[in-house]
Formats: sequence, C-alpha cells, structure tokens
Amino acid sequence: MASVNSTWASSPVSIPGPFNPADWSGAGSLPMPGGFLWVKNDPNFLYLAIDLVSDTGNSPGVGDYFWLSFDVDRSGSITSGHDVNYGIYPSLPITIARQFYLGPGTWTGILPGPTPSVAHQAFGPSPHSATPHRIWKLKIALSEVGIPSLGSLTLPVLRFGLRVSSTTPAITTDFPPSFYTNFSSLHEIYLATGPDAIYPPGTAGPVIAGVGLIPATTISGGRATTTAPYVPTVTNAAFGGVLNYIYNRTNVTTAWGAGARKYKILHRVGTSGAFAALRRNWANYRITATNAHILESFGPDANDFYTLKDPALDYMTKDLLFQMDTGGSTGAPPLSTGLHEWKVELYNASNVLVATPAQTLQLFVDNTAPEVRIYDVQYRGASIAPCSIVTIAETPADPVRIRFRAFDPQGNLHSFGLSAYYGGPVTPPMNLLPAGMGGYPGGNWQGVADQWIDAPLAPVRFPPVSCAYQLRLGAWARVTNGYGYIGSSESTTHVTFLRPGVAPFASPKPLVVPFGFQAEPENRFVTVPH
Repeated sequence: MASVNSTWASSPVSIPGPFNPADWSGAGSLPMPGGFLWVKNDPNFLYLAIDLVSDTGNSPGVGDYFWLSFDVDRSGSITSGHDVNYGIYPSLPITIARQFYLGPGTWTGILPGPTPSVAHQAFGPSPHSATPHRIWKLKIALSEVGIPSLGSLTLPVLRFGLRVSSTTPAITTDFPPSFYTNFSSLHEIYLATGPDAIYPPGTAGPVIAGVGLIPATTISGGRATTTAPYVPTVTNAAFGGVLNYIYNRTNVTTAWGAGARKYKILHRVGTSGAFAALRRNWANYRITATNAHILESFGPDANDFYTLKDPALDYMTKDLLFQMDTGGSTGAPPLSTGLHEWKVELYNASNVLVATPAQTLQLFVDNTAPEVRIYDVQYRGASIAPCSIVTIAETPADPVRIRFRAFDPQGNLHSFGLSAYYGGPVTPPMNLLPAGMGGYPGGNWQGVADQWIDAPLAPVRFPPVSCAYQLRLGAWARVTNGYGYIGSSESTTHVTFLRPGVAPFASPKPLVVPFGFQAEPENRFVTVPH
C-alpha cells in the first residue's frame, strides 16, 4: 500500500486541452509502474494527472483506457452498489463513465445521468519526461467518492486502485495488482483541507481567522458572503454542522513566541450578556516528517484551558483552534437557532493572559433543514391520492396541479425544485416548476409557504407518457459548514398517469459497457474480459 498527500488547488485545474505543468505545480506525486500520479484537490473535486512516461505511443481512438476505483465507504472490502469505478465510454469523444461495483470483478453498466466528473486524454511531454507520452487528466467529484464535505471527516482519505492500458506499446498495469477483486491493499490519497496560507491576504480575523475556508472578515451579521472565483462561494449563508474554527497563524505564532501555551474558548448566545467557557472535544491528525498520520485528541482541563500546540507542527486540518458540531455531540447539546458569539483568550504556562488583538466572532447558527411538503395533487379539480391511477384526457389540455410548501422560517433557503421521475434508468426527470421559480432571489429568503403550480403543457406536456411517476420536491439550505452548502429536505408522492393516445416507452436498452469491460451473456452486469 502506497500513499500520497494531495495539495490544495487554489483555483480549479483545467482538464481539457494539453497538459500544462503550471496547473500541477506543487502537486502531490506518487510513483507508479510506468509513470507517476499527480494529485491536487479543492473542496469539491479531486484532480489527477496519470503521467505515463512509458506509454510513448499516441494510439488513436479509445484503445488506451483507465479504470479508477474507490472504496467509497473506506471499509477495506467491496461494497455492492456503493463502491465506484470510473472508466471511459467505448466510443469517441473521450467521455468519463461511472459504474458501481456489484462484487469482486463485477460491476453495473455505465450509470445514467450527468456527472460533474471529467476525463481528458492528452499526449506530450511533462516534467517527468521530455519524450511525448500518454497523460490522462481527471476531475473526480468528491461527493461521488464518499467525501460529502472536507469538514465532515477527521481524516479525509481516499482509498483507490488504478488500471491503465495502452495498445501501443501493449501495456496493462493494475496498481495495486488485482485491486478490482480485493480492496484490502488499496493505495491512499490524503486530501488537503485547505491551502497552506488558508485565507487570502487581509481577510483573516485576528485570532479566529475564519471558519473552515471562510475568512472571518467575510462574515457580517453572522452570515457569510464570498465572491467567485473564491471557493467556496456562498451568499448570505448561515452556519451549521461540524465547524472548524481556524486560528490566525501569524498572530498565534507571535503569541507563542511571547509564551502562550494554552487558551480558553468563550461563548454566548445572542449579542449581550456574559460569555461562558466552552468545553468541547475533537481530534486532528498530526503529520510527521515521515508522513505518518498520528491521531491526537484535544479537550479542556478542569479549569477550561486547552493546550496550545506549536504552530510549526503540521496537522491534517491546518491551524485548527477548535471544532464543534452545532447539532450537538456527546455531552454537548445542540446550539439554538440564531446568533452566537465566540472569543478566544491565550495564556502562558502560569495562566497569565497573553495579549492578542480583540475579536468577537458572530455566527448565525441554523441546525434545521428546510420544511418541505407536497400538500395536494389535482387533475380537473379532483385531488389525487397517493398510488392512484389517473387517465389524462388529450382534449381539452388541462394541467395537473400541485400544491406544496418549501419554506425555511429562519430565511436561510438557497433553492427548491419540483421534478417528476419516471421511466427507466436513462430517462431524465422532468422539471415541473415555472421558469424562474425556486432560485435564490437574495436577502433572508424563506421560500414559499403554500404554493400552487400548474405542471407544464408546453413544450412537453406533463405527463409525457403513460407511466408511474414519483413527484419529488427538494429544498436546499443556505447554510455552510465552511466548506460549502449543507442541509436539504425532500418530500415525494407517487401517481400513475395514463396517456392512451401517446406512444409508450421503447424496449429496454442493453447495458452500456465502459471500454475494457464486457457484459455477461444475459446482459445483467459487467465483468472483466476473459
């Protein structure tokens, strides 16, 4: 088993086009048979360059391919329907394909629907070899491989296996060998949780520099707003979930030089009244000079002091001052919804206060998901009970009507959507909302408390064909944990609509198989070619 430390991508790495060494400057590098693996990440994506210096034949078409597998639940074994493999479609243009494992050496066909992940095939020199050679560039959505948020895991690590294959020269390499039948020895990528200098110059708070990747100076009235292309980009966002409070490295290093060796975390609800000592426990991995990751636990002593570690030490979550789950944790109740304030005081070994710039950090905390409910579905004035079968008349063309709620009392709604899901696995859902409805209009938006809409009659009438439909209402919170938006709710109901005058679905299509695989004889799943 080998491991590599990913480095932070301060801006998204360009995947299309030729290999550009500047895009991969400072990237983590892992030797592999026939080449090297370059690794970067940001809060949303893993960026990989598979630099195959031994593959000097620029084979046309899709004869050159890769498999990239992830142990999504990090269990060390293959989990059916959960662990994932990436490859390419069997025809040009080069397009990334995604499939689930069903067991050792067996997979689903290519999963339908869009994916934010991207693959590109390049050929040219790299810093590892001036001789032109094959280079694969990949962008993998972290949400697809078990990392919903960088702040959600103490040790954000990806366990992976890789196959690369070339037609000229004839090379097929599995790294590690036979990884697709046994996940016990997969290689590891330790994700970066932020840049070395976490915040842009001048944006950090004086002691609590920020929360996650959000600088303290972008927080006003307890809500955060950052501007693209900064990542994460959030607008008027409240805070919730597991929050990493990051210290100002410059000022804390100065305080360390002045003798600071411990600190207190002070908290109050609202904006007035006395602060009280906050007692929380968390863990962080210290990275040694030999790249060992050693788990260290943190918590207060009997006098509410936390030990201040030397700022020169390297940790997985850099400059972590403290961590807390606003939804509550063992021995700690959840925070109430509304404004909360924090201060930090540094002390020397003799419990004497060490001077630091004054700061009170204010956050609007929201632990509640948006309220969603489908109140009613009607056709021609009659309500439709769940699981009903309803025949739709072609004339007159009366719409199906839907009454629903997508509401956030705290005014922290980001968006909502209402769609109809039907048909087979490759059938896209149909949007039922009128144009412009459901998007964030600004301010402390609550959404809609009681809304009727008419399902579309044009350009495509709903329902488009005779089928069983799931009507799915989703709402997403404008709440951040410092690494992106979190929190959503969903409500569904099911109705079968009949359109007697409309042609039914065609026969099921065969499995779409990524290049390098084959469908088994009954077209039920995908296997390794024999």
